[in-house]
Amino acid sequence: MGRPKGSLGKNSKKKVKDVNKPKRATSAYFFFLAQCRKEAAKAGKAPTKIAEFTKEASEKWKALSADKKKPFEAAAADDKRRYETEMAVYKGKSVDPNKPKRPPTAYFLFLADYRIRMANKGIEHKELLKMAGEEWRSLSNEDKKPYEKKALEESKKYESAMTEYRKTGGASGGPAAKKAKVVEEDEEDDDEEDEDDDEDDDE
Repeated sequence: MGRPKGSLGKNSKKKVKDVNKPKRATSAYFFFLAQCRKEAAKAGKAPTKIAEFTKEASEKWKALSADKKKPFEAAAADDKRRYETEMAVYKGKSVDPNKPKRPPTAYFLFLADYRIRMANKGIEHKELLKMAGEEWRSLSNEDKKPYEKKALEESKKYESAMTEYRKTGGASGGPAAKKAKVVEEDEEDDDEEDEDDDEDDDE
């Protein structure tokens, strides 16, 4: 006996996407993949087989050292902050303003200096990140020390500030903790929705 007319299969029902929902954050790997596509296009080797191209890019990504991945991870962290800010506005909620901000890494401190140096030169954001990454990789360990020292200082300040934050309610279930928990729960919901979106895109 055939399936009754009008019945829906397990994956027949599609979620209607909210066009006003902020674009989700791009991962470090996808920033790297975008660069691979750009470089291939410049070399006149635009990929014809997407699966093969992404497989090769994935292997290159795995082979990259942690230091070479930093520019892409920085771009991803930057985009994640953009996403979280836009989602807070989208949902009408705000992140606890009293919660200490995460400390910048050595590379982020370098990137801040680099942006100042390259200001008003009309360079695209992605191109600037690529150039900054190349310069960072070319720096000697001695040249990187000031940024690493500053990053360590900022990390200690953050840990101290977080300890104080928890004492004033961050860890005891006070207003700060409750607000932070709401935001975290919302982010978990977003992750679940994003997984569903991935399944839809793959079909």
